[in-house]
Amino acid sequence: MMQMKRTQTTLSPFKVLEDYFERMLQQVSGIKCLVLDVETTPIISLIFSQSKILKKDVYLIERIEMPSDGKMQHLKAIYFIRPTEENLKLLQKEIEKPRFAEYYIFYSNSVPNLTIESLAQIDTNDYIKEIHEVYADYYCLSRDLFSINILNTFGLTKEYTSWGQLDNQILQRTYEGLLSLLLSLKRIPMIKYLSSSEPCFHIASKLTKKLRDERDNNKSQLGADTKTLLLIWDRREDPITPLLNQWTYQAMLHELIGINNNRVDIERKMRAFNEANYSSKEEQMEKEFVVSDHDDQFYCDNMYENFGALADNIRNLIESYQTEQQRNKKMDTLADLQNAVNNLPELKKKSTNLNKHVTLSSEVTKLIEEQRVMAISQVEQEISSKEARNDQAKMVFDILNNPDIPKYQKLKLVVLYALRYENDDKIGRMKEELRKNQVSQDKLNYVNYAIEYAGKAKRSGDIFNTKNLGIRLLNNLKSAVKDVPNLFAQHKPYIMNIINQIGEGTLKESEFTTTDLHSFREKPNEIIIFIVGGATYEEAQHIGTMNRDKYTNILLGGTYVHNSQTFMSEIASIGKERKEEFGMNNSQANSFR
Repeated sequence: MMQMKRTQTTLSPFKVLEDYFERMLQQVSGIKCLVLDVETTPIISLIFSQSKILKKDVYLIERIEMPSDGKMQHLKAIYFIRPTEENLKLLQKEIEKPRFAEYYIFYSNSVPNLTIESLAQIDTNDYIKEIHEVYADYYCLSRDLFSINILNTFGLTKEYTSWGQLDNQILQRTYEGLLSLLLSLKRIPMIKYLSSSEPCFHIASKLTKKLRDERDNNKSQLGADTKTLLLIWDRREDPITPLLNQWTYQAMLHELIGINNNRVDIERKMRAFNEANYSSKEEQMEKEFVVSDHDDQFYCDNMYENFGALADNIRNLIESYQTEQQRNKKMDTLADLQNAVNNLPELKKKSTNLNKHVTLSSEVTKLIEEQRVMAISQVEQEISSKEARNDQAKMVFDILNNPDIPKYQKLKLVVLYALRYENDDKIGRMKEELRKNQVSQDKLNYVNYAIEYAGKAKRSGDIFNTKNLGIRLLNNLKSAVKDVPNLFAQHKPYIMNIINQIGEGTLKESEFTTTDLHSFREKPNEIIIFIVGGATYEEAQHIGTMNRDKYTNILLGGTYVHNSQTFMSEIASIGKERKEEFGMNNSQANSFR
């Protein structure tokens, strides 16, 4: 078995994966079929478009669990799959009755020796020519963000002794994804983890053992001299950030429409919110768009911009396109005609891109108005960034009494208030108001579930600065003097405080334990933050802006990338489990209106 060689790199997983896939498709000559599984399909599609794959002499792309009929002895098969038992069984079945002339197996992570031996026993006619480990077992969403794409990790918040088979599988998949990232980047990091979090401890322990074995056995040329810090953190330390409405382009798209592996599906959102009024005219419009910072320069430049700046930049993009279009219509000479023909592909590309961003921004604008996001967001920012219990309670009641504001936004606001002021007697009155708004008891329970999931007793950090009176007064003062455009940008994710502590060397060992894999006293040159329970695009925006403006080298990852709907769904898992404990049926809501 061979491991694909990796060149030294900075924290740029996209470049690493692009290099992996480029060589994977090129080193197998001739016409071939690319076979993927349910996870490697989106993993490779985040890096290579289908058209780019087809340019590598790939005649056919299929899924391992849905093989096509008939033999194709003129094709070589490239299998890019995860090293799972299910995939092994499907591959063994394929080799027993081979459809292709040759097989090249690329596993997305480390492969047990038993897997190799079992394949060798079946492959009596040497159809399998090569087996590789490529360490591409994670989802690279942008230059600053990666994910393991596990939607619900609620089970990991239980006592370790209460974990079931699924919980252990989720922990194992999380560990495998992080291991793959580190091996692909060739890093032996100093590993710190949140001391109070059991899942963080178990992931850190498994990584430490495996990476120590890799280093000691010299299986990989892993560098420990890069001064890389891996910090494993728990989403429960900051349940506020995933609940907030957003005002930067990428984060707004995810909160209001939803981004799934860099794809935005407007049709799905339309149907979810207004099935009855979904018109045939809307069916004719383009419904799904790819938003990626590596092949869309406008998106790359504007993904972290606020909505006001985005509107100006889209206006400039329209004017630029119109100017170029007019220039291309000038055909006084043969040279003009030749230039017009040469410019057509680029002009078409710009037209498609312009249509995408105009459509997406128009949909976002419509949803902001429909859901009264500005009114809600102002109260959210007040609650999340400063302490003013009575004033904020009045704001919440005003929202609850406004018939134009959707029930989901009202419920979310009460959850936010309850997380800040857990024992406030006004929470009961707020729940009564929600009940008057026809919010069901199942949904009302989310308020209690949120406290049970990530309340004060579950958090070790000081997310609201309640322990430091000086900082709290300073935050209130800053909030009071902010100008109107910043009313929607008062909140800063708590992870940024942790990053600042790392930079200042004030991170407490009592809160963050260091494993015995690797250690250094100096300020880290590179930081990988991984959040068990999911990251957010707001956190990615703050880290990405810091990387750009302060030339830091920080990479953010999470088991998932949440918006408020998916995070509320995770919180609701508490109720689902409780009903299952008592033998009751439960249909958990994954969408809200």
